[in-house]
Amino acid sequence: MKIASYSILSITLVASFSMAFGQKKSSQPNIIFLMSDQQRWNYIGKIDSGVKTPALDNIAKEGIIFSQAVCQAPMCVPSRYSLMTGLYPAAVGVFRNGESLNDENMPCDALPEVLRKAGYQTAGFGKTHWSSKDCSTRGFDVRYIGHGHDVNEEKGAVMMIDSNPEGFKRYNEETKKFGSGEEKPEGYIGITSKVSEGDHRDGWVFNECLKFLDHGVDTKKPLFLYLSFLKPHAANNVPPGYEELYKLEDMPVPEQPSYNQVEPNHATGTNRESMYRDFWSKADKKQWQQMILRYRANCTWIDSMFGRVLDKLKSKGLLANCLIVFVSDHGEMLGERYYRFNKYCLFENSVRVPMILGGTVIPKDKRGTIDKRPAELIDIFPTILKISGITNIDKPGLDLLGKKQKVASYCEIHERKDTAAYMWRNNDFKLILSIKRQEKNAPIASKDIIAGELYNLKNDEREWNNVYNTKKYAVIQNQMSKALLEHISKIKLIKTRAIIVSK
Repeated sequence: MKIASYSILSITLVASFSMAFGQKKSSQPNIIFLMSDQQRWNYIGKIDSGVKTPALDNIAKEGIIFSQAVCQAPMCVPSRYSLMTGLYPAAVGVFRNGESLNDENMPCDALPEVLRKAGYQTAGFGKTHWSSKDCSTRGFDVRYIGHGHDVNEEKGAVMMIDSNPEGFKRYNEETKKFGSGEEKPEGYIGITSKVSEGDHRDGWVFNECLKFLDHGVDTKKPLFLYLSFLKPHAANNVPPGYEELYKLEDMPVPEQPSYNQVEPNHATGTNRESMYRDFWSKADKKQWQQMILRYRANCTWIDSMFGRVLDKLKSKGLLANCLIVFVSDHGEMLGERYYRFNKYCLFENSVRVPMILGGTVIPKDKRGTIDKRPAELIDIFPTILKISGITNIDKPGLDLLGKKQKVASYCEIHERKDTAAYMWRNNDFKLILSIKRQEKNAPIASKDIIAGELYNLKNDEREWNNVYNTKKYAVIQNQMSKALLEHISKIKLIKTRAIIVSK
């Protein structure tokens, strides 16, 4: 077992404080953090019985589903930075895929480093997507990554290309025709994989995780186990045995609005839009159903690996005192709303994420429940800190097991050169404002709003009818616009604080 080396990151402080963690290790629960990539918020069997996820269903049976959870940016890199720092993108300084921070520019310690300093053994398997030149593992004692020596590398981590070069080659050969990110239409339609599970990047990470649980766990410390898969993000090249669990004729094909009904909007012209529309507007019903079937089969495959890891953890006694977190980084449009695929927009199936908290630490009266309060990815960080007894670090999110409640949830996207788009969402309405780009830290006012979208989610869950600037919704629009602009102003000022108290 290779142990990753790690140089302690500096923390950007509002003020200087002495550093001393005073947790009682005997009471600290193990933290089991399970993560998928680009999984739709409702693609959990407990929400949609048409998707088979028995392992996640079992977590939810004794846990809490947060049905209104959203990400902070609907794309991998900024979303994961926010998740792992507990900060909004404006405080992190990462807004788009392709951007990253060197270790010295991190605004604060990442979650694994905070837990490591609090006495946890930290083991990370799979995708974090926060790498930069000479990036460290940012707090992971043990680190395995299913990639080659590229932008996903972290110093001290074990890379799949070194551990299993032939399997890595076989996987890349199978997927090379699927294009960048494996997201060409051919990648979405997918294939039944001829590569063995262990030669898939997720399969290799999964196997290394099992080996660690057998031979690498430090029984003298609480465990933070991070297992993050690349699927169900395209390509839909699923190992045999999972597609057979679904029937092609049962797969739903999304109804499409007219172009004029949904365009233009804050995301018009971004992210391979014309390529997807050119292909999928001409695709036949079988191609649509095959794509949806294999996406669901991908969800079932990763659920199977989660289940096998949980079985191993249980056999080792590591679930006797634990918090289990399951979440995805953002959603997937799957061709809805006029042939829109993947993410890169603020519509429901892009910004909403599946989120479940489970394990023995969940209060009995909350087990098996669905929490409909507004929730955000940045809430996970303070929730883990509270459960772990770490009360000396301040984050802008809320403890998901606490009583406090947000009035709305927030997301932002920065894919256009001239504008940024910001979302303010409650269970009934969603407001999206496209705002002229400002100088760094400059205040935003109503005069900077270029366009707006307002959707009545109760009556128009597909978001086909923009009611912005209509008389009927003027009061709601004004209230939400004011709240959103105030929130943007506040988060521009948020700086992380590490207020360390003595024992």
